[in-house]
Amino acid sequence: MTTTEQPRAPQFPLHRGCPFAPPEQATEFRAEGAPRRVRIWSGAQPWLITRHDQIREVLGATDRFGADVTVPGFPSTSDAQPHVEGDLFFRKDGAEHLPTRRVLNPDFTAKRSEALRPRMIELTDQLIDRLETMERPVDLIEHFALALPTVIICEVLGVPPEDSPRVHEASKKVVQLSISKDEKLAAMQDMHDVLQKHAERKRTEPDNGLLSRLVNEYVDEKGQFDFDYAIRLGMLAISAGHETTANMIGLGILALIREPEQRRILLSDPDKYAATCVEEMMRYWSMVQTEPRRVCLQDTEIGGVLIRAGEGVICNLPAANRDPDVFDNPEVLDITRVERRHIGFGFGVHQCLGQNLSRVEMQVAWPRLFQRLPDLRLTVDETDLHFHNDALTYGLEELPVTW
Repeated sequence: MTTTEQPRAPQFPLHRGCPFAPPEQATEFRAEGAPRRVRIWSGAQPWLITRHDQIREVLGATDRFGADVTVPGFPSTSDAQPHVEGDLFFRKDGAEHLPTRRVLNPDFTAKRSEALRPRMIELTDQLIDRLETMERPVDLIEHFALALPTVIICEVLGVPPEDSPRVHEASKKVVQLSISKDEKLAAMQDMHDVLQKHAERKRTEPDNGLLSRLVNEYVDEKGQFDFDYAIRLGMLAISAGHETTANMIGLGILALIREPEQRRILLSDPDKYAATCVEEMMRYWSMVQTEPRRVCLQDTEIGGVLIRAGEGVICNLPAANRDPDVFDNPEVLDITRVERRHIGFGFGVHQCLGQNLSRVEMQVAWPRLFQRLPDLRLTVDETDLHFHNDALTYGLEELPVTW
């Protein structure tokens, strides 16, 4: 067991020297094999875990590593996080987590998500129809990658399309690391106001959407939640089903533009390769770049290092999903890869609630876009592209294209 003094902790999030690879320091730490200290915005120095097996150990050991952002020592993303998320189930453990997760699960099962595929195809085609009327170059982030998950998660919730722009703008601010606590709280309030308006309407005009089910069944009928908490669960569903998927759609488009052979394989048989394409993109990009985070609940040795109770832990998924001890040729994008050991959606009881919905969206979006626009190409050099290095999820700010 190692407890020796370590070099000065680098600032986290770590810098990406190459936008198509994990931060170099994270890769170096992974090769060294042991957790390393990093310094976050507050001056605290949590442990960074970079190896695939060690991250699975941390995320699977819910008795030793907690997800509660209100516990002293938790390495929060900002001073706003405990206030914004402190009472939400996904930042809780055990009995405070699982019962509420089970309430939401029916709207995000693989079967329910698959049933939405025809509607997703319809919405995707509508967006591409609109793209074809626009002056080029077109920003595919704003007009496709962000637009598709927005309208889909609003449909799941039962929020009409005219309010999806407000939902999108608010959710963008919530995941940015660089904006102030007041700005985050204002964005959360705007999203809350949108959902509250429609949730109140569901009491007299119920439908099959998630908001309607939460309000009518779990607030009014069972009394399991109060009305405001139901609204906040709807807000969580937006986070689970919108921003991460939007970033992945954009990154996947870029990867398929850069890799014509992978694009050819995908289009040769989308029914065969769309699913493996999604899993490989999740492994390759690992867009959740600053999470998951935990706080140690009891002294635990990880990778030969003693992590003490009360110390924070950050899991670096980009480094873990390129771990050469787990994946052959990990730096290579290969959409025919059948091994499904990536942890891009997390691992254990807290893994991404919206992953099934996200998978189907990506399976639809990428083949359909390149089938309809086979000459799709960048209008700038890829070195001029700007990536979200200051957000919880990695992604592109813009993707200007023509065809």
